[in-house]
Amino acid sequence: HDEEDGHDDHDDHAGHDHSGGDPHVWFDLQRVAGVLGELADELIHAGADADTVNRCLDAYRGALEDADTEVAEILEAVPADRRILITNHDAFGYFADRYAFEVVGTVIPSLSTTAETNPALLEELAEIIEHEGVPAVFSETTHSDVDIQALATAAGDIAVVQLLSGSLAPEGQDGDTLIGMLRFNAQAIADALG
Repeated sequence: HDEEDGHDDHDDHAGHDHSGGDPHVWFDLQRVAGVLGELADELIHAGADADTVNRCLDAYRGALEDADTEVAEILEAVPADRRILITNHDAFGYFADRYAFEVVGTVIPSLSTTAETNPALLEELAEIIEHEGVPAVFSETTHSDVDIQALATAAGDIAVVQLLSGSLAPEGQDGDTLIGMLRFNAQAIADALG
């Protein structure tokens, strides 16, 4: 997509302005890895053992790098022309940027989950779904799926797939860690769109 389509290019992390306050940085594991140094410095400044913190930092950075590669590999199952996301609210921008997806719309047109949708927006999204041949929309486990279920029905009874966004899965289930959440979401998206 390009600016002529009314979309800006999301490929360049350094040039992409998220100053509007998108708090969902955990959906890009490289961004998470990028802030770990600051977190480690604060822990050491607060009195934590520097050797232990740095050892844990190195191990977790490695785990994040491995997970980022694994998520990208899982998502290879989704062809470029099907890398379209429609979600409850605008939580997956960093994920889309990192893994070459496009968020073409959200049921709640805001980063806030307290905003409300409207029938005209649902109709517009249903038209996009039909035009683009989108096989699934994505709901988040921490939010009501009433509006997105209505959208899926209006668009021809397409699938509504649950993703983790605002919280982890319960302990012992897939998605109960940050890395597990990203793997869970990647697999759910790949299964739905691949």
